[in-house]
Amino acid sequence: MRLSTVALTVFLAATSKTAEAFGPSAPIRGTAFGVNNNNVVVSNNGASSMTMRIGGSDMKRKQRILEIIDSNPSQEVVQDVLLSESTSAAIQKCNWKLRKVLIRKIKNQAGRYGLSVDASFGVPPTQEEREEKEREEGAKRQQAKQAALKAAQEQVQAAKEARVKRRAESKARAAEFAAQMKQKKGDSKPAAAPTPAVAAAPEPVKEEKPATAPAPAASGNAVTPKTIKELRDATGAGMMDCKKALLECDGDQEAAAEFLRKKGLAKADKKASRVAAEGKIAIASQNGKAVMVEVNCETDFVGKDSTFLGYCDEVASAALNVEGDNVESLMSQEVDGESLEATRQALVAKIGENIQVRRMSTRGDGNTVVGGYVHMNQIGVLVELEGGDEALCTDIAMHITAMNPPYATADEVPAEVLEKEKKILSDQALESGKPPEIVEKMVEGRIRKYLEEICLVSQSYVKDGDKTVGKLLEEKGAKIVGFSRLAVGEGIEKKEDDFAAEVAKMAGVKSEEAAVPEPEPAKEEPKAEAPASAKSSGGAVTPKTIKELREATGAGMMDCKKALLETDGDQEAAAEFLRKKGLAKADKKASRVAAEGKIAIANSGNRAVMVEVNCETDFVAKDGSFLEFCDKVASAAVDVAGDNLEELMAKEAGGETLEATRQAMVAKIGENIQVRRMASRGGEGSTVGAYVHMNRMGVLVELEGGTEQLCMDVAMHIAAMNPPYATADDVPAEVLEKEKQILSEQALESGKPPEIVEKMVEGRIRKYLEEICLVSQTYVKDGDKTVGKLLEENGAKIIGFTRLAVGEGIEKKEDDFAAEVAKMAGVKEPAAV
Repeated sequence: MRLSTVALTVFLAATSKTAEAFGPSAPIRGTAFGVNNNNVVVSNNGASSMTMRIGGSDMKRKQRILEIIDSNPSQEVVQDVLLSESTSAAIQKCNWKLRKVLIRKIKNQAGRYGLSVDASFGVPPTQEEREEKEREEGAKRQQAKQAALKAAQEQVQAAKEARVKRRAESKARAAEFAAQMKQKKGDSKPAAAPTPAVAAAPEPVKEEKPATAPAPAASGNAVTPKTIKELRDATGAGMMDCKKALLECDGDQEAAAEFLRKKGLAKADKKASRVAAEGKIAIASQNGKAVMVEVNCETDFVGKDSTFLGYCDEVASAALNVEGDNVESLMSQEVDGESLEATRQALVAKIGENIQVRRMSTRGDGNTVVGGYVHMNQIGVLVELEGGDEALCTDIAMHITAMNPPYATADEVPAEVLEKEKKILSDQALESGKPPEIVEKMVEGRIRKYLEEICLVSQSYVKDGDKTVGKLLEEKGAKIVGFSRLAVGEGIEKKEDDFAAEVAKMAGVKSEEAAVPEPEPAKEEPKAEAPASAKSSGGAVTPKTIKELREATGAGMMDCKKALLETDGDQEAAAEFLRKKGLAKADKKASRVAAEGKIAIANSGNRAVMVEVNCETDFVAKDGSFLEFCDKVASAAVDVAGDNLEELMAKEAGGETLEATRQAMVAKIGENIQVRRMASRGGEGSTVGAYVHMNRMGVLVELEGGTEQLCMDVAMHIAAMNPPYATADDVPAEVLEKEKQILSEQALESGKPPEIVEKMVEGRIRKYLEEICLVSQTYVKDGDKTVGKLLEENGAKIIGFTRLAVGEGIEKKEDDFAAEVAKMAGVKEPAAV
C-alpha cells in the first residue's frame, strides 16, 4: 500500500497539533532534583538524556483504553467513555510518549463522528495550575477550620455562661440557707438563756459574746476547701491567696474575687518594670479590615501557655472595634463584662509575669483587599492591596516575613536616606580616581541597585526567582497600598546578667583587678635580621607582591608579608609556606566545635548523595567560598562507593584533594571546617528525589515507582514532620517491646482486668505506630490523606529515606565566664554562683 503525499501531510499536521497540546516544558529549579527507574536523569543545570519505558501501571491503562478503541466503539461510547473526565485523568498519569499515542488514537475515534476534543484533554496540569489548586483547597480547609474553631468558641462561651448561671443559683441558695440558719439561731436564744443564768448569774454579759463573734463562721458563707477551690477556679489565683481572701471577706465569693483583683493590680504594678520581650503576634480580620497586635510576656514558656494565647486572641478581636492604632483605647475595650486592662492585671496575678499589650497595627478600610500571615506566633505581616485577592496578600506577606524589605516602593524611601547613601557611594567612587562624570553614572547605577534591594516591589519573589514581586502584582492585576510587619520583642533590650562581675564582686575584687590581664609583648628574637637579606634579594617584597599573594591565597596581609620575607620574595614558595602554616592552623582549630554549616546534594545517573559540611559560625555558613566548597564536596561524593568519608576527602577537585582544600579554607577563613558525614540513595529500579530546606536540613527519598515530583513532596513532608521510621516493619522489636511495657504499666494502674488492658495496649500501640511511621502520618499538604495513601494514588511504594540536619548531635561549648573570672581573682570553686 502506497502512502500519498496528502495523507503524509495530514498525518504530520495532526502530530504537530497533538504535541502542542502538551504545552511548553517547564525547567526544574531550586534544590530539588530526581532520578527515576526508567533511566531518566533530571538535573538542575541542563537538559536530560533519557530513554522511555512503559511501567506496569501505564500498561494497564493502555490496555484498558485500547480494548475500547479496538472494539469499534459507537458514538455514545466514544463520547461517554473515551472522552470522559476519568479517561482524561488516566491518560494524564501515563508517561509522555504513551500519553501522546493514546490522545492521537482517541482523537481519531472522535473524528469519525465529528466530535471535538478539548485541547486540555489528557494533558497534565502545569506546576502553576497544581499550586493554584492546592491554594484553593487550602483556603477551603482554612475556612472549615475557622468555622469549627468558631463553633468551639461558641460552645465554650455557652458553657461559661451556664457555669456563671449555676454559680449564681448556688450563691442564692447559700444566702437563703444562711438566712434560715440565722433565724433559727435567733429563735433559740430565749430558751438557751436560763441555763447559763443559773450557773453564772452575776455575769450576764458573757451571753452576748457567743452570739456575735462566731456568727460569720457559722453562717452559710463558711470558708471550706470547696469554696476555696471555687474561688481558685474562678480567678486562677493561688490556693493560700484564695483562702486569705475568703477569710478577709467572710466567705463572700464576689468580694474575695475583688480583693484578689486589687491584689493582682498591686502585683501588676510591681512587675511592670520587668522586661517582657517574649510573647505572640495575633491577627484578626473582619469586613475588609485587619488588625495585628503584639502582646509581650517575660519568658517563652508563658508565651506558649494556653491562657496567655487565649488572651492574645481576645485582644486581637477587640482591636477590630478600635479606630486607629491607639493601644490605650484598645485596653479600655470590654470583653465578657470586664476591660482588657482588668483582664491583663488578673493574668499578671495568675501567671506571675509582666504582661503588656505593646502595640497594634491596622490595615484596610473596606475598599481594599487585606490579608495577613503569622510565622510561628513570632512575626506577623499585614498586606493591603488595590485589586487581587486574600491569597495573593498572604503570599506577599510570606515574602515580606522572609525578606523584611524596609519600604514597599521607591517613592516611600525618605529623601535623607537616599542622600546619605548617595554621599557614601560618591565617596567610594571618587577614591577610584575616575572623572566626576563617570563617578556620577556609577553612583546612579548603584543607587538603582540599592533601591531594588530595599523596596518590596523590586525584590525577587521568594516562591519564583524568575519574577519580582512587582511583576507578580502586575500579573494578578493588583497594586501595593502598603504593609505592616511586627516581630515579637524587636527593639526591646533584654537585660543580660554579668556573672563575671557578680563573682568578682563576691570575691571582693574590683572591676579593674578582675579584668583579663594583657599579656606582655614578646621580645623580638635576634634572628629577625635574617629576613632583611631577603629584602635585598632579587625577589623584592613590595606592596604589589603582597597584594598578588593575598589575592592568590586569601590569607591575611601580614601573613603574606611574613611568607614573602621568609621565602626571599618567591611567590610559589610563599604560597607553599602559607599552605603549611594553614595546615598547622587547621590542626589547632580541629578541636573547636563546628556546629553550623550547610547540607549539599548532588546526583549522577540513578544515585543521589547528600553531605553535611560544618563550620563554627552562621556568618561563615553564608560565605561564598564556604558554600562553593560544600557544592564541590557534594559533586565529588557522587563517585564515592558507600558513605566513606576518608575516600571522599582523598578525591581531587581543581588539581588538589578535598582535604587539602579544606585545610586551605581553614587558613583563609580562620574557623574549624569539617566534612562531617554523607549519605546516599538510589539503585536500579528506583526513583530518587531530594529536598533541602534553607541549606540546614536535607532529605533523600527513594521510591519504587512514582516520579521526581512525588519524591520531592514526600521529602518536604519528612523535613517538616521528622518521622523516625518509614513503615511499621522498620520499627525495631526492642522499641516496640519497651513501648508496650510502658503502656501496659499505665493501663494496669487503672485497675481494669488483664483482657481489657491487653486491648487497650493494642489500640495505643497502633496509635503510636501511626505517629512515628512515615506512611501512616497525615500528609502536610493535604490533611485529608496519609502519606501512604498519597503513594498508593501515584502507584509508588516507599523504599527508604535519609534525613540530615546541620549540627544535630553536636554539643556546643558554653563559656563559663563566672568561673573564669573567679579563677583569675583567686577564688576557689565554691565561690561560683
